[in-house]
Amino acid sequence: MKKILMILMAVLLLPAMMSAKGIYVFIVDNDGPVTNIRNAPNGKMVATLLTKEAFVVELLKAKGDWFQIDPVIERYGDNEGEIELEGSNTGYWIHNSLLMFTIAGDPTGCLRTKPSRKSKAVRMSPSTEMSFRPIAVQGHWVKAVTTDGKYTGWIHRGNICFNPLTTCP
Repeated sequence: MKKILMILMAVLLLPAMMSAKGIYVFIVDNDGPVTNIRNAPNGKMVATLLTKEAFVVELLKAKGDWFQIDPVIERYGDNEGEIELEGSNTGYWIHNSLLMFTIAGDPTGCLRTKPSRKSKAVRMSPSTEMSFRPIAVQGHWVKAVTTDGKYTGWIHRGNICFNPLTTCP
């Protein structure tokens, strides 16, 4: 009975645990010296990150315009390495307007109308550099909008470049 209960719990929890695992983006905040990390959407500030440093975060789940992030954050640049956020029992949240990613390689066909490689590609004008903001997650897909607001669609995590210091091949 105990074994069946554990298997049932694993089957029920697996989709929730995998909902956005492995989707990474970088923080871009040009509004002041620090980026605020909160304990809930619009919640209490529980941590700050210096805006002059580059950080990559893993998205765990979305709630409105907010994303819950993994407490282990990768810092790039002179002080490279992992840091771990502390001070919240309810998770760590950041507004999607502070998150960004680019496309790894050729963006043609990367943006889809639905979270499936079989769905239609969103027709985009060629651009030398196209940046996106995440707005939702579904499995290994991120719904995103270009920072200029012209295009919206779904991008598979394999097409995401989350390096804040360079473009990906």
